[in-house]
Amino acid sequence: MTQEPDGPTLGAGEGPDDDAALHHRIEQDQQDYMRPEWLERWRLRIARNKPLEAAYRVFVLVIGVAIVLAGIAMLIFPGPGWAAIILGLLVLATEYRWAERLLDPVQRFVRWLARRAKDPAARAENIAFAVIVLAIIALALWWYLARYGVTLEPLPFFN
Repeated sequence: MTQEPDGPTLGAGEGPDDDAALHHRIEQDQQDYMRPEWLERWRLRIARNKPLEAAYRVFVLVIGVAIVLAGIAMLIFPGPGWAAIILGLLVLATEYRWAERLLDPVQRFVRWLARRAKDPAARAENIAFAVIVLAIIALALWWYLARYGVTLEPLPFFN
């Protein structure tokens, strides 16, 4: 069983003057990792200096885990918990394949939503769903106004 590397490494013969090899490596790493081209160029520059690379990977790990932990806390306390967890995993996925694999279900769901949004048959269903949700909101607003009028009194902090 071969083990995949967790970060970019420069192969033999690849140096700062070898633009073709660098360009090939950038394209390969863009396919392997979730990185834009500018970040990949910067990342490969860091990869040439091993102590700097180790510090960078630790930095990404600390920042990504901190965002994920903040997202987990926001699941309990007010805040965009799932959004923060996904953002933290996106940060981690720039360096670690395990984080990228954790994001696979999210990516599949987003692709499904994009296909559904472009599908004319699904668009009709989406519009019908939106009309039903708006009708429920309108009925709830009508009920509130019929019962209490235009006031904020039922709210506990206005007593």
